[in-house]
Amino acid sequence: MNKNIFLLLGGNKLNYGIQKKMQKNGFLVYVIDWNENPDLKGDKHLQIDVKNADLIIKTLKDLNIIDKVMFAYSSIDLAVPTVAKINREIGLKTISDQALINSVSKTKQSNAWNSQGILNKISKSYDKFDSEIIDLNNNYKLIVKPDNAASSRGITILNKNSNKDAILSAFKKAQSEATNSIVVVEEFVEGIEHTVEMIGDSFGNVSVYAISRKTHTNNTNNNKIAVKLHYNSESIELQNKIAEFGIKCYKALGFSSSFGHLEIILKNNGEIVPVEIGARSSGFIASDLVDIVSGSDFINDLIKVQNGCKVQNGLHQQTNSSSMYFFYDFPENITIKKECNLLDFTDKSISSRYYDRNNIKLNNLFKKIENDNARLGFEILEGPKEIMTIDYINSKEHEMLNYMFGDK
Repeated sequence: MNKNIFLLLGGNKLNYGIQKKMQKNGFLVYVIDWNENPDLKGDKHLQIDVKNADLIIKTLKDLNIIDKVMFAYSSIDLAVPTVAKINREIGLKTISDQALINSVSKTKQSNAWNSQGILNKISKSYDKFDSEIIDLNNNYKLIVKPDNAASSRGITILNKNSNKDAILSAFKKAQSEATNSIVVVEEFVEGIEHTVEMIGDSFGNVSVYAISRKTHTNNTNNNKIAVKLHYNSESIELQNKIAEFGIKCYKALGFSSSFGHLEIILKNNGEIVPVEIGARSSGFIASDLVDIVSGSDFINDLIKVQNGCKVQNGLHQQTNSSSMYFFYDFPENITIKKECNLLDFTDKSISSRYYDRNNIKLNNLFKKIENDNARLGFEILEGPKEIMTIDYINSKEHEMLNYMFGDK
């Protein structure tokens, strides 16, 4: 075997861009996934739980291929400790053990940010239901979520002065998704949500490669599920401000030699509030969307960092392009009358690197979506920043929906 191996932990279809990029770069992609038939199988599929680092390492040794492994990657929060353990095993620089603990607990993240004076919101954690939550809801609109789940599972937004049954139901829903049974209850902060994609090295530098502005669906029940992540859409002045705050959040948790995927809310008064952070990036974000706006190879830059290279501190230089993770978002209880897709309506300067249009079928009936994994399809868009604005995409989406569901 002459090719080195790239380990992809998790065979979700949204990792397709990662798989294709690494295969194009000449690596064999081994997919680690406990499902018998995951969406992606790479060049070889090893049916192992991504959280079982010891068994993965033992299997690689038993197969005599541990010395062929170049890098391990995952989009899954709960697989981040496994990725770190594998990459340490093959001699790479990785995030520290304490930072790993911080990365998988929203409670620990909030505590660390609070100690640095950058939390900017009320956040409390509970392992059992407490009447204090009712008191909080008498004063605030709340968001109730599991301490360590992902993919927008187990989240409920409670309007101020909700009844006790609704509050208790939200608590139980969150607790059922938390592997540690801890529920986070926070003041629901109004504003525009953004994501921040970072790499920190082992020398104290943190580079912000990309910032996206998020749009959420209305087609859900008391949850926040993103249907648009629009990169390089804000002014450079605002991106610099967000980047500076994002770096503080990254460092406050002791992250280093790692990705950082931070979610923040920009309030109307200009104050920035952190939501949560993961020591990873995600699928098409890591393979394509960040590359388009940064002009760099995001995932390969992390590989270089874990081999001892540095990054430049601050906001990475941005290109003249914009990119967008666009998810199809259809109204509830309505059927498609004409098949089409977003690109049928956009300017020719806008293209889609990858897409999933399987749900765009005649007579398909749609329901509300409950989590990220239930979203209905996507486009990985790129185009000139001056053309591919959020207003432009929203208008073209509106045209598409009118044609798709209209009578004419």
